[in-house]
Amino acid sequence: MIKIRTIVTVMNSQHFPIEVSGFIFPPGVEKKIEIETNSGRFRNIRAARGLRINKSNNQKLINDLHSGHEINFVYDAPSPNTTYGKVIRSLSDPIIKHLPEGVAGYHNHPVIGMNVRFFSEKRIIQHGKCLVGPNDVFISHGIGDKDYWIAPHISFFSHALVPGPAWKERIEKGGYKGQVHVTGYTKLDPIFQGEYTRQKREKPYVVWAPTHAYNKSFKNRTSYPECNKLIKEIPNCYETGIAYHPSARREKDITMQELLDSDVVIADAGSTIYEAWALGKPVIFPDWICKKDVLGKFSPGNLEYEIYNKGIGYHANSMNELIDMIETALVKGMQTAESEFIERIFPSELRGVSGKKAADVLLSIKEGGK
Repeated sequence: MIKIRTIVTVMNSQHFPIEVSGFIFPPGVEKKIEIETNSGRFRNIRAARGLRINKSNNQKLINDLHSGHEINFVYDAPSPNTTYGKVIRSLSDPIIKHLPEGVAGYHNHPVIGMNVRFFSEKRIIQHGKCLVGPNDVFISHGIGDKDYWIAPHISFFSHALVPGPAWKERIEKGGYKGQVHVTGYTKLDPIFQGEYTRQKREKPYVVWAPTHAYNKSFKNRTSYPECNKLIKEIPNCYETGIAYHPSARREKDITMQELLDSDVVIADAGSTIYEAWALGKPVIFPDWICKKDVLGKFSPGNLEYEIYNKGIGYHANSMNELIDMIETALVKGMQTAESEFIERIFPSELRGVSGKKAADVLLSIKEGGK
């Protein structure tokens, strides 16, 4: 076979170095190499995701990759004006306020520098987003346990910031090789810091807060859309409201004011359960709608499986029983089991100071500390 050596231009469009066939390609750089184009080495380079071979329109990608801050909070989306864009800002803003001015910023995609990302690598790959780099940091976009917090789903991340010791234990049990930092749950900082004012109401306020609708198996982990009809059965001696998942809201707002205003929360799965308990709100679960699918979807070790399997909180087997439980929850409030559970998830000493804790950890990581 004739060996033909050719000069080719390789551009690394990812935010981290890629090593293949004995070559190292720095991020955001066009590199000329001399190689046999009919060799296995060249085939490996052509097959490597993120490498662009002999492309002429690289400059915009290069400029984007070099536009980063020292710490970048990443949407992993073409546009920040999405449901999860607002959620990511609600988690990140309390951190950024404790970072030196100009150190941090938002980006649609990861860029050169430290990247804080809010989805598991499994979901990032499923959605065709930019690969997880060796120095990326994971913070989940919610506090609910949807099996994001397990080692196989975040194995490429070098660091993970988690709300409490239950998450740390769950990740480390799976053999995670990176470092896990307990920093609290930043989204609720503004409430604990008094930035929201609770609205006065004449009657006890019952908020039904369903998670988003699923269109696959185990879709009844949510009580939506049944809640639209069932909430009308609650007696008018209570004021009621539905706090839809942000994905079902026209303005894609996050559920904050409703949780603060509530006296009792009806919830099914996802972050709202934990947020309500962290705020001291008793939660009632519509088991006749959700329990079977929650237990079917998850397995022992999952925290939402534990909630339903052990009956943590108030669990109703019918709408009539749920209505009776409202008054019980108003009188008795959160019980020992809920208080102990949420303390493992989001310790009380981190409530209101999570942004500062996370900022300190990110600066330490950036500076090479531990």
